[in-house]
Amino acid sequence: FLSILLAACASAAPIPTSSPAPIPSATPPPTATKIPPTETLIPTATPTEIPVFWEDFDKEFQSGWSWIRENDALWSLDSEPGFLRIVLTGDRPPRNILIRDVTSENFQIITHIKFKPTSNYQFAGLTIRQDDDTTVSLGRAYCNTQNVCVGNGIYFDAVQNGQWTGNNFGTDTQMKDEAYLRIDKNKSTFTAYYSENGTDWMMIGQHEMTMLDPKVGIFAGQSFIVGQVALFDYFSVMEIP
Repeated sequence: FLSILLAACASAAPIPTSSPAPIPSATPPPTATKIPPTETLIPTATPTEIPVFWEDFDKEFQSGWSWIRENDALWSLDSEPGFLRIVLTGDRPPRNILIRDVTSENFQIITHIKFKPTSNYQFAGLTIRQDDDTTVSLGRAYCNTQNVCVGNGIYFDAVQNGQWTGNNFGTDTQMKDEAYLRIDKNKSTFTAYYSENGTDWMMIGQHEMTMLDPKVGIFAGQSFIVGQVALFDYFSVMEIP
């Protein structure tokens, strides 16, 4: 379900990453030229000051969540108190995608993760999705294809109608084992941001895409090593006027 990473990283290997995108049936060609991220820290729209939804993953879920392809043996709210713990798998399309509805056309979603990917194409992060074939995903992931990927970094992928579109915006970061991640949706523009403290945001990139009745959420997957774990600290939704 995610990323242009797969396309970039192997002709024979399954699934790339950089966004919880479900994987289309055909493997796309990699982006020829990696576009360096913008270093501007200023978002284009101002969200509401108070989240319209906040999930702190403390003991039980807030109402409104649903799982796509749930495997309840691979997630827990108890083993790491205060975190949602998800064990990655190599299933395609990915399992244990946690999603919910949004009430506004324009919105912002944020999460904080603890995750250190070590091999192709491990991913954990945010997703906005219409279905398995139309998604955008922002996360910490791993891909080692030269000139297309940055190894352990931040990636922002888009899949529309089953086809990879745009750049993966692979971005190297000083911090390697966690990330604050944010996507702003303003009509058909999806803008991704990364932060190391949850306050100072760096713009990663933008995708243009039309989605019908999008859902928002998180996921972790695309791992071919058994036992890799991602921890999600919180998830929030804010409306953008």
